[in-house]
Amino acid sequence: MEQDELVIFENDNKKVKEKKTSFDFKEYKAIIYTALFYAFGLFIGAYFYKTASNETLNSLLKPQGQSILSLFISNFCIYFSLFVIVVFLGFCLIGYPIINIIPTVIGIVTGIKSSYLYLNYSVKGIGYSLVMLVPYIAMLLTVLAFTIKLSSQLSKQLISITKNTDEPAEFNIKPYIKKYLLLALCIAATALIEASLTALLFTVVTI
Repeated sequence: MEQDELVIFENDNKKVKEKKTSFDFKEYKAIIYTALFYAFGLFIGAYFYKTASNETLNSLLKPQGQSILSLFISNFCIYFSLFVIVVFLGFCLIGYPIINIIPTVIGIVTGIKSSYLYLNYSVKGIGYSLVMLVPYIAMLLTVLAFTIKLSSQLSKQLISITKNTDEPAEFNIKPYIKKYLLLALCIAATALIEASLTALLFTVVTI
C-alpha cells in the first residue's frame, strides 16, 4: 500500500513539474506575434529614416516641450485611435489576419524616432531614447498586445460561428466588452503617465 502511494505521489510531482516547465505557445501566440511584428516595424522605420532623412523630417522629429494637458490630449488621441482600430478589427471576419499591422506601424514610428536620435545625437540620443521613448512605447505596446490577443480571439470566434451554419452557436459579447473597457482605461492611464513624466523630465533630460 505504501509503495502504491509513493508511485501516486511521484506521478503527481511529475505532472506539477510538467505544468511548470511546459510552455503553451497558443496561449501567448498573439503577444509573441505582436513583439515580432513590432520588431519588423523597427527595422523598416530605421531603414526609412536612414534613406529619407532631411531637414523637414528632422524638424518634425525634434523633441519639443509641451504642457502636461497638451501632451495628454495628443497622446490619448493617438493611442486611443490605435486601440479603436484593434477593437474594430476584432469585430471583423478579416480582422485576425491583418490585426498585426498595428504593432508594425508603432514599430515603424519608433524606429524612425530612435534612428533620428541616434544618428543626430549619438550616445546622448541613445540615453534620451532609453529615458523618454522606450518606457512609454513599452507600456503602450503591452496594453495593445493584450488588446490584440482579445480581438484575435473575438475575430476567430466570429469566423467559427459563420462557418458553423448547421447549428446556431451561442455568442456572448459581454465578457469582451468588459475587457475592452478595462484596456481602454489602461490606454488612458498610459497616456496620462507618459504626459506627466515627459513634461517633468523634459526640463531635466535634454539633448
